[in-house]
Amino acid sequence: MFRHVPGLFYAPRRTWTHIHDDIERRPWAFLPLLLIGSLIPALSTWYGGTNVGWELFGSEDRRFLTSQSGALLGVAVWLAFVTNAVIMGYIVRWVLFRTPHRPPASHGIAFATFLSMPFMLGGLAALYPERWLLLPVFGLVGFFSIVQLYFGLPHFMRLAQDKAYFYGACIIGAGMLAMVSVGVFYMESWRAVSPPGEYQDIEERQLDPGLIP
Repeated sequence: MFRHVPGLFYAPRRTWTHIHDDIERRPWAFLPLLLIGSLIPALSTWYGGTNVGWELFGSEDRRFLTSQSGALLGVAVWLAFVTNAVIMGYIVRWVLFRTPHRPPASHGIAFATFLSMPFMLGGLAALYPERWLLLPVFGLVGFFSIVQLYFGLPHFMRLAQDKAYFYGACIIGAGMLAMVSVGVFYMESWRAVSPPGEYQDIEERQLDPGLIP
């Protein structure tokens, strides 16, 4: 499945057809892509939060996460991506319940996994977590994911192009609600389990004996 990822960028119609054929033969072959691809934003968030830091809203001081808090946040991001793909897969199956080729759960989750690829790759921006970088990247990958949705529905789900616009709008609306809900759930879960004093400023970081080579 990894070989299909570049094709989403330069030949989406043909690539979605190939993805459909592969999923027909091996329904769960996308799982390594989902589990490994979700590590990209998770590891980027861990590195950016613990080694690069960011300026919180309303503050000029650069803050860093401790190693333990950064690791927990990375786990939360990984779980969020995996959970969101599973929920989106069932949303796709639910939206398409009246279509002639209603997808099984495996097809829906596979479809959602490939739609998540722009967000997974865009997660590399978390290596340098600055607002001026993260906001444009998030908007760009969101737009590209929507474009892939409208390419994928006709070729992966075997829908007529005119019906793809209606079903695509339904998937986008439900998907945005699911994405925000999952993100808030795991962010609050991270805050609940993260140890007190998860943030460090530059002076505390310099004095942290665990960071002295």
